Amino acid sequence: MTKYSDYISEETPPEASAMINTFRAFGYNLQTAIADIIDNSISAKAENVWINYEWLGKNSIVTIKDDGEGMDKDSLVKAMTPGSKDPNDEREESDLGRFGLGLKTSSFSQCKVLTVVTKKSEYKTLKRCWDLDFVNKTGKWSLLDYISNQNLVEELSKEKSGTIVIWEKLDRLVGNSHIENEAARRVFLQEFALVEEHLSLVFHRYLEKRKIKLWINGIPIKPWDPFMKEEEGSQLVSDELLENDNVRIKCYVLPHISKINEEDRKKAKTEDWYKLQGFYIYRNERLLLYGDWLGIFTKNEHYKNARILIDIPNKLDHEWKIDIKKATATPSILIRKDLVRLGKMTRQTASNIYRFRGNQIMLDDSITSFDFQPIWKAKKQRDGAINYYINEEHPILAKELKSESITNKSLKSIFKLIGENTPVESIIQNYSENPESVELRNESKELESGTIKLAQMMFESLKKGGTSNEIAIKQIFNIQPFNEYPQLLEYFK
Repeated sequence: MTKYSDYISEETPPEASAMINTFRAFGYNLQTAIADIIDNSISAKAENVWINYEWLGKNSIVTIKDDGEGMDKDSLVKAMTPGSKDPNDEREESDLGRFGLGLKTSSFSQCKVLTVVTKKSEYKTLKRCWDLDFVNKTGKWSLLDYISNQNLVEELSKEKSGTIVIWEKLDRLVGNSHIENEAARRVFLQEFALVEEHLSLVFHRYLEKRKIKLWINGIPIKPWDPFMKEEEGSQLVSDELLENDNVRIKCYVLPHISKINEEDRKKAKTEDWYKLQGFYIYRNERLLLYGDWLGIFTKNEHYKNARILIDIPNKLDHEWKIDIKKATATPSILIRKDLVRLGKMTRQTASNIYRFRGNQIMLDDSITSFDFQPIWKAKKQRDGAINYYINEEHPILAKELKSESITNKSLKSIFKLIGENTPVESIIQNYSENPESVELRNESKELESGTIKLAQMMFESLKKGGTSNEIAIKQIFNIQPFNEYPQLLEYFK
C-alpha cells in the first residue's frame, strides 16, 4: 500500500462563495426542498410540522416549524455545516438523512438567507444563520448568530423543544417582485398548492398511521394513497418479502375508472393515471420515487392501473444509489429479476381490467350459440391488426335495415347507439399491443368499391343541387374517409 505520508501535500479547502453557490444547483424544486426539511423533523422524532408562508413580494417568508427533540449548540453548528455527516455511517432505522447536506442544499435552492432556531429540553433557545450575500462578500464560511425576527426565538422559547427553519430572500421563487405584483403572487400561491399535493403523497404512510401531522398555513394536510387500498375494486395482486435484502414488494391494480364516483375521481387524479403507473419506491415508508418503470418496462395505456410498492430500509441506500435529493433510485442487478417477474404479473392483471370489458367486442369466429349481440364486431387480420365494424345483426340495427324507410328520429337514435358504444378501451389496448400493424394497415389502405360508389353518389347529388364540379370535388375531399383517397378524383366524371 502506498505511504502517502512520505509525500509533500497541501490543504485545498474549497472557496466559500464558490462552494456555497454550487449547493444551489442540486435541482430541487419547492416541493422536494420542503419535503427534505420535513425529513429532518421526522428524524428528530417530531409529531407535528407546521409549514407557513406569507406573500410579501421580495420580502416573502417561509417557516417550517416542528416539535421534535431540538438541538444543543454543537448539534446545531454541525447541522448547519455542509457535509457534516459521513454517508457511510450507520443510521438509526428512523433516520431519513444520509449525506448531511439536505438542510443546506434544499434551503439554498430556494433562498439566500437560511436561519435555524432550535431548542432542546433544558437548554436555552439557539439560532444560527447563513446569509449567502454575506458569504459572497467576505469569501468566508461565516455562520452567524443572527435572526431577523426575534419574535420567532421567543415563540420557540415557550415550547418544550423543537426547531424552526426560516427561509428569507426567496430569490428563486419571488425574485425582486413587489407586493402589489398580482401575477407573481398567483405563481407563489400555486407553488404552495403543489407543495400540499406533493407532501400528501410523499408522506401519506406517515399521515395514515398518524406518525406525524403536517399543517400548511394552519390547515392539516390529508394523506393521498396512490394505491387506493380502500376503494372498491382495488386489488392486491402480490405481497412478497425478499428476505436476503429485506425488501417488501406489494403489487396493486387500481379499480376500473367506471367503479369510481365523480367526486373520488378528482381525488384519485384519474386524468394522470397514465403517467402515475409504475414502481413506487419507499425508504423507511417515505416515498422517494414514483410513476417510473425504472427502465425495466415502458409506459402503456392499458397498464395505467398498475402500481407496485417497493419498501427498502436505509441500509440499502448505496445498493440502490439513492441520491442527495432522494429523487432517484436504481435497483441492483440481483433484485431486477424479481421486479421483472412481479411487474409482468401486475401489468397483465391491469391489462385484464380493460381486456374483460373489451371482450364485449366479439371476434367473428367466437360467436356460435352465444346470444349476446354487440353493437361493434372485431376481426383479426393476418398481420395481427384488428378491424372494427358495425354489427348489422344487432337486433335494433337489423330491424331498421329490413324497414323500407327510416325516420330521422330512428336514424339519430342509431347514431347515438353506435357512438356511445364505441369500443374505445379495446381499440386503445389493441393498438398499444400491436402499433406496427396499425401503421402498416394505414400505409397500405386500398380503395374499396363501396367507398367509390358512395363518393360518386355524393358527387352526383351535389351536381344536381347546382354545385360546380370543382366545388363538389373540394367538398367531398373535406369529408372523412374520402380525404384519405386522392385517387377518387378519377371516378368523378
